[in-house]
Amino acid sequence: MNRATLLADPPIASEMLPAAREDLNLIQANRLADALALPPEERALLLFVTALDRAPLSRSLGQLVENEKLDIETLASAVTGIAPHAIHRAEVVRLDLVARWGAKDGTPQLGLRWAFERLLDARPGQHADLLEGLLGPRQPARHQIADFPVQKRDAELAIALLRGALESGARGINVLIHGPPGTGKTELARTIAASAGAPLHAVGEADDDGEEPTRGDRVAALRLALRTLEQRGGALLLFDEMEDLLGNARIDAGGQIRDRAGSKLFVNRLLEDNIVPVIWTSNAIGEADPAILRRISLTIRMDFPGRAHSPAMLERVSTEENVAVDPALGVLAANAPETASLFRVAVRAAALAGEATSAHRFAGSVLSAMRGQEVDIDAPRAFDERLLAADTDLPLLFDRLAGSKESDFSLLLTGPPGTGKSEAVHALARRLGRPLHVKRASDLMSKWIGETEQRIAAAFAKAKQQGAMLFFDEVDSLLADRGGATQSWEVSQVNELLTWMECHPLPFAAATNHSAKLDPASARRFVFKVEMRPLDAARARLAFGHFFGRAAPDTLDRLGGLTLGDFAVVARQRRFLGDIDDAELIARLRQERAARPSMPQAIGFGSPPLGRE
Repeated sequence: MNRATLLADPPIASEMLPAAREDLNLIQANRLADALALPPEERALLLFVTALDRAPLSRSLGQLVENEKLDIETLASAVTGIAPHAIHRAEVVRLDLVARWGAKDGTPQLGLRWAFERLLDARPGQHADLLEGLLGPRQPARHQIADFPVQKRDAELAIALLRGALESGARGINVLIHGPPGTGKTELARTIAASAGAPLHAVGEADDDGEEPTRGDRVAALRLALRTLEQRGGALLLFDEMEDLLGNARIDAGGQIRDRAGSKLFVNRLLEDNIVPVIWTSNAIGEADPAILRRISLTIRMDFPGRAHSPAMLERVSTEENVAVDPALGVLAANAPETASLFRVAVRAAALAGEATSAHRFAGSVLSAMRGQEVDIDAPRAFDERLLAADTDLPLLFDRLAGSKESDFSLLLTGPPGTGKSEAVHALARRLGRPLHVKRASDLMSKWIGETEQRIAAAFAKAKQQGAMLFFDEVDSLLADRGGATQSWEVSQVNELLTWMECHPLPFAAATNHSAKLDPASARRFVFKVEMRPLDAARARLAFGHFFGRAAPDTLDRLGGLTLGDFAVVARQRRFLGDIDDAELIARLRQERAARPSMPQAIGFGSPPLGRE
């Protein structure tokens, strides 16, 4: 067959192979065309390119086209009835089933794309049906809504929304589940879909060969899934890691989006017009443009489970993995809430190692990597909040903050060294069930102009991304009174911190031994101001038992003005000196009290005692 004959009397797709109807690739292409309700010319184009790519004799035709330098689009037009100049606008091309590109010499080429090739290359019986093969396997739910007590109300609202959308065929219904990695966003999405009575398909994830899809691959898979389910209905889509849709977009210190990939308008229209409800997940909602968030129907915030829910979660994971509960893992989670995201991995690793009670060691190793510093996995002595002496009832305040639905509060702790400011912040973070990011002045201050402001902004941004409570120790170095400033950067770093405090949506705490040095404007920026104080006689007795493990002698009552820091130092001395009798303990406590520097008088930042006039 020469070139003239081929173009004068072109074959139709079904005639290019004697056994075309028996070719499994063409059968699958036909099934896909049925599922997508493709018009005849689109079906013919899909079959034509499939035959060229996969059928033996048709591949010979493709080789002939290449050798003779024939115009493949002209041939495709003759076979399908689609005009040559319109091939690139064909729906199967826009859905990324058929690829069109230019060869080195500029001549157009046609081939199959990743999503369709994955379906054709599937092993027999690998997929339950065509839809699963095209979109990916259905996502089974392993939990009940009751397993997500903090998100229960929002989840029930999402279920009602999705049921209504499926029944009415409403467009533009999107649910966004966001929060730090490992908090169970995908599991909640699966549970919501199951409770709504609809199958859930995750779109655009790694292909069967383990290849990583690009942003374009994921967008194409989403569009294909939307088109497929539009014809069938009754299902939901899961797009994990919504950040992929935004490419490498990031938010700079000024709140501007940088390095966006793709079209903002395209994303907006995608969210407005999707006929199939989509559940999105994101680790960093800060990367989403407000214009995108305005097109979300409902958002659900996921955090690390608090102390009240962590034990139940650990018990559930241990049951599912058929591994005994490691009590030390629960203790580690109580002090480092992000440990909850490692429960399943840790208990599974412990089971494989044959060390069911060593799950906390596996979790601790990963937790150290996550935090960038070594984490003590040994069960720490439980801290007794009753030891905290302040002008406010701190246990009561912590109860109210942990029970509140609001999280955008700030807390300033002032007082002499050793009064327990850092311990108070750690205790509050444990109550809230949040990781604690601690930053000292030395971590944030730089000799380079503008870099301190950048570090402050980065600290707030990272805390927001990971759902953490942020704590600035020695904050007087960063919030010094601007009235005494001699350099412009001294003013700008104070302004930067005050600005972030105003808009930060998560808990922020700061501590200082020198409250008189703080800029006066900072006082109104802190929602709660607490003055930490030395221990009274009752708390001193509690501290003696807490640190030394025995009842306090009567002579302790005559030694006033002690702090938690005094007890902590003597307890460390005792580790090296061995057992010390009560008389020597009292003498060493007196010595530590005398060694403390005198502090200037506070300027009255303390709040009225909670619950008292």
